[in-house]
Amino acid sequence: MTEIDYDLFITQLFAKAEKSGVPLGGTFELTSRCTLSCKMCYIHSGCSEKPEKSAEWWISLAEKAKERGMLLLLLTGGEPMIRRDFEEIYLACRQMGLLISVNTNATLIDSEKIRFFAENPPHRLNITLYGASKETYSELCGNANAFEKTVSAIKGLKEAGVPVKLNFSMTSLNFRDAAAVQSMAKELDLPVQPVSYMFKPAQGCAEDVRLCPEQAATEHFQWQKRLLGAEKMSEYLNLKIRKNSDIKYGEKISCRAGSTTFWVTADGKMLPCGMLNEPSADAEDFDSAWSVIRSEREKILLPAKCSGCSLRSVCDICAAVSYSEIGRFNGLPDYACKKAEEYSRLCKGFLEIESVRNNQNPGNNNPTLGF
Repeated sequence: MTEIDYDLFITQLFAKAEKSGVPLGGTFELTSRCTLSCKMCYIHSGCSEKPEKSAEWWISLAEKAKERGMLLLLLTGGEPMIRRDFEEIYLACRQMGLLISVNTNATLIDSEKIRFFAENPPHRLNITLYGASKETYSELCGNANAFEKTVSAIKGLKEAGVPVKLNFSMTSLNFRDAAAVQSMAKELDLPVQPVSYMFKPAQGCAEDVRLCPEQAATEHFQWQKRLLGAEKMSEYLNLKIRKNSDIKYGEKISCRAGSTTFWVTADGKMLPCGMLNEPSADAEDFDSAWSVIRSEREKILLPAKCSGCSLRSVCDICAAVSYSEIGRFNGLPDYACKKAEEYSRLCKGFLEIESVRNNQNPGNNNPTLGF
């Protein structure tokens, strides 16, 4: 099965799960502890550590969730491998037939861990690469040595045939490394996903190292342009226009959070997603907690002005964004609006320039431009 076929298969599974209320995807936040102290981290940096559940508790929860239909499981933290019983939890869940992904900074992945994952392959390891130098890691993560450890782990996993995907979170302290991170990913022949919108911390414990909205939009646009090149960038933007031109957005949230996916915190609370503190329920009784999350999720409404907004297709708006920015679900987040406006301006300018370059009438290249 190709990656495209797999993505289509998973999309169809989620569509079926939504109709029947099946919690197809779950995230277990095994710990709030970490080997790094990243300044923007909403879980670890500056926070008191949460009490942790035992391996037996997590394995039991996985069994309950599997019985209800969970197929996809993400193990995260903090740094999940900081737990001495990580392998016990991982293997037990894997033996249930679950497709397991792991979020990690890779600083604890040595030759033994590489061998472990090669012998017990995950669906994927999601490794965050915070920059392209020791200096960036020192400033952003508080650990200069972590850069070489991370790169060494990535190369070792790649050589061992373990599926790896890279992530890059853009902040005011590392955005200048973006092009270098892309180059590293290309050399390693690994996919890399940028995150240009950084949440305000739901738990109020991270430093404000976000880019201003206009700069965040610019960095995201430049990342796509480097990735795609001018011709494919034009195709991408025009496809995006056509895809979203006839969509009408209702006021209810449309993401999978609380509909087909859930998040369980280190201390055992079930949430729709990790960036929301509410609604919540005690995950000990999985069926009851899932019922509460599903029911309360339906009461969450997006800002009324977002419905039908011409910038909706290029906006980061979601319930978590609104809640993070202004403390309620249905308020209009100024940061997201400004970021979408700037990204739209950049897209329009790019398409107009490309039209002129191709000796076309600029007005004919994007007549239905919806953002």
